[in-house]
Amino acid sequence: MSDIELLEKALNHTARLLSNVTPDQYGQPTPCDDFDVRALANHLVAGNPYYVTLAQGGGPDFSLFAQDRIGDEQPGDVYARGAKEVLAAWQGEGALERRMPLPGGGTGPRIAELHLLEIVLHGWDLATATGQDRTGDPDAVRAAVQGWYGNFPDEVRAATGMFGPSRPAADGSPALDRLAAYFGRTV
Repeated sequence: MSDIELLEKALNHTARLLSNVTPDQYGQPTPCDDFDVRALANHLVAGNPYYVTLAQGGGPDFSLFAQDRIGDEQPGDVYARGAKEVLAAWQGEGALERRMPLPGGGTGPRIAELHLLEIVLHGWDLATATGQDRTGDPDAVRAAVQGWYGNFPDEVRAATGMFGPSRPAADGSPALDRLAAYFGRTV
């Protein structure tokens, strides 16, 4: 399955999750300590223009995450519009091969792989916080697990400031639960 197809599946799945979020859920906590449901929804919505910029060769613009990108709209609607834009950006020449610059210099993973991980993992966070099915899109989850599980040691996390230390997941846990635990979530 192509990167574009995997990203589209993950984006569509997360758009459906966001479409089920109601304002009365906004204040609920999420597995991400920094976010309640509304902040996480806003983070997901902001991720689309953030990755548009990266896919087009621009640098990281974290100010996008500080803006209220939802307003009074339904988060799933806003996210679905952004998903179309980011999918178009990923189809630009060379976009899928671009790599994330590392804070200490050099380059890290392909940005498209990081985007897929973020969609899948934050989709799990949102589903968990709002009582939705948290198994994710099977193809997107499989790709995220294959690309990331076991490949981002705790020592690297400390240097990058990304993700908490890995935590245990019960034997036989679904793949996305194991991935979430690997990236510091309590399952």
